[in-house]
Amino acid sequence: MAVIELGYEQLKQFFNFAKLYEYKSISFISRMYSKDKLFIPQKKTAKIFCQTTSSESYTIKNSIMITSGGIILPLFSEIPPEEPILIEMLKKILHYNKKIFCILGVSKDAELIKNVLYYSSCFSINYTLLVKKLETAFNIKKNVLTIKNGKNKDSLLLFPLEEAYLLEEVMVEASSINKHAALLNLKKTLNTQNVFYAVYGKEVIAKVNTNAKGLFFNQIGGVYTKPQFRNMGISTYLMKHLLNNIYFSGKNAVLYVKKGNIPALTLYKNLGFEIIDNYSAHYVKP
Repeated sequence: MAVIELGYEQLKQFFNFAKLYEYKSISFISRMYSKDKLFIPQKKTAKIFCQTTSSESYTIKNSIMITSGGIILPLFSEIPPEEPILIEMLKKILHYNKKIFCILGVSKDAELIKNVLYYSSCFSINYTLLVKKLETAFNIKKNVLTIKNGKNKDSLLLFPLEEAYLLEEVMVEASSINKHAALLNLKKTLNTQNVFYAVYGKEVIAKVNTNAKGLFFNQIGGVYTKPQFRNMGISTYLMKHLLNNIYFSGKNAVLYVKKGNIPALTLYKNLGFEIIDNYSAHYVKP
């Protein structure tokens, strides 16, 4: 076994690996996928290290991405790297960026990395990972809601929903939200992802969107309905619009939902999503 930094000469072998396991980390694949093609990220934004069968043969067994922002993204097969190999991969990661912010991935893989790095003082958020194979489109009946496709000009209109979503599903407390950064990220989402929102009368009451696009899967996130409009089927109605959009793009859907969010889990199961694994975000305390 050997550890290499992924380059263009190994991209075909990486594709063969990624098509089997990308559902585990669309966040990984989306950072190296654009215009229906894989690419090697610029070194100033991220590096990818892979476990291969040998230094000459580039059959890829496991991979890890490290971003310039300090996010570690594992993409492991059913057989994760043994500790000596993982230590070698992580040494290369820390050589690139010593300031680790977060480990994000399938729980058993993220936990493995956290333990090898001896990050005992992490704040962790745990999720359930779900997948839906899209084999047909939903038949959607019109109702009193107006469904709109989000554009960049809608960023300020949608930001209150985005902020509430971050507080409920992602962040720990209000003080942890950088509103300027969150607004910029929402604008980027509106420019690069698929966003749908619901209007009742003149009020924007709910939204859904993709937040990462991969080879064969699009990842859904940002699902939020104002509390006073919940349990009315609005999220289901919006999700069907988004899922149809993903279906007609020829891809499947993946998402993760925070542990304990039973209403959301029930919603996704009723739409045909299946639980496939657990997912974790370990935020490293400085």
